[in-house]
Amino acid sequence: MSEPKALYVLIAPIGQLTGNGQLRETINERRNRKGKGVPFWYLSPSLVKKFKIPGENIEAVVAEDLTAIDWLKLRFGGQRLNLSLNIDELHEFANELPPPPIVRDISST
Repeated sequence: MSEPKALYVLIAPIGQLTGNGQLRETINERRNRKGKGVPFWYLSPSLVKKFKIPGENIEAVVAEDLTAIDWLKLRFGGQRLNLSLNIDELHEFANELPPPPIVRDISST
């Protein structure tokens, strides 16, 4: 197993990053362009706890590329952290896409 590596993390309250589905599209497009092994992961609240990222009721995005995290911060808000995480464990546990957006019925009856 690899040693922990310094990575960039964007944290935000649950739903702030994933609520409208744009993060899911962003990660999917990035993986399609750069391959499935691209160092760019979404962490659900349960994975945030597993990886011991500080905060309560949050979700996160982890990347090697500071520019990617800064762009996401501008787009979605949140707080940027620098943390050492194990890339092998991220590949093993955090390769799922973020959840799809919640579709709300806004029709009037």
